[in-house]
Amino acid sequence: MSLNFEGVYVIKATLKCITGLHIGGSKESFEIGGIDNPVIKTSISIQLPDREIKEGMPYIPGSSLKGKIRSLLEWKEGLVEAVIEKEYENRKEIEKVKGIVRDFLNKENKNLSNVSIIFGVRDSKIREATVAGPVRVKFADIYPTKETIEKWENELGPGLYTEVKTENAIDRITSSANPRRQERVPAGSEFEVEITYEKFDKQDEDRLRIVFEGMKLLEDNYLGGGGSRGNGRVKFENIKILYKSKEFYQGTAGIKEIGNFQSIDDVLSYFKKGV
Repeated sequence: MSLNFEGVYVIKATLKCITGLHIGGSKESFEIGGIDNPVIKTSISIQLPDREIKEGMPYIPGSSLKGKIRSLLEWKEGLVEAVIEKEYENRKEIEKVKGIVRDFLNKENKNLSNVSIIFGVRDSKIREATVAGPVRVKFADIYPTKETIEKWENELGPGLYTEVKTENAIDRITSSANPRRQERVPAGSEFEVEITYEKFDKQDEDRLRIVFEGMKLLEDNYLGGGGSRGNGRVKFENIKILYKSKEFYQGTAGIKEIGNFQSIDDVLSYFKKGV
């Protein structure tokens, strides 16, 4: 099977934090009364065309968004299965359950799942045995919008971009509390998302819908850590889809605007019509 580059879809959207967002970063120092779980922040200032991302501002790594969406799609498509391994510890038989991902939907015909084609093949042996081609979808790191930066500075104060949520782990026997402090991006913060998706054949055009299905699954799940405790509810808004054909990169064509959509539901309705 031959693959020929045909063009690139560019997806732009606003990711809005419905609840506080915690994507963990490294803790550089230990302080008494300090934050146990800081969020990931920029290590240097970054100058973007319309705004400056100052050192210490929180951002969302593209890997966090890609990994979560892929995981949700793998569960949806039934690509995750549990494997029970028997181990022996202190002469007692225990069962260890772990999840593995199957890249094949049909191992006999060596047909890769659409999720693996879109997001990449994990196993090197599978890559050698199939024609997966290049990874179709790429997620850029996601930085706060200009309006959100202004809101942080006006409402939180200069140099403050996050909130601290205090939680308690309760000992079930003694009822004693073990407080912990978690840093979060405040609810209402917005980030600019940019996703690119390469097209190599007609099927890739159809597979693009799967990316938006994953984004919809994320809206009903959570991003980052502490999701079962209320963190990480997000929503995609103001979605724009553009298409840059091969001719665009040759300088003989312009950018085609596919459409502007208010929500992921609107995008999925668009694909459902087969437009």
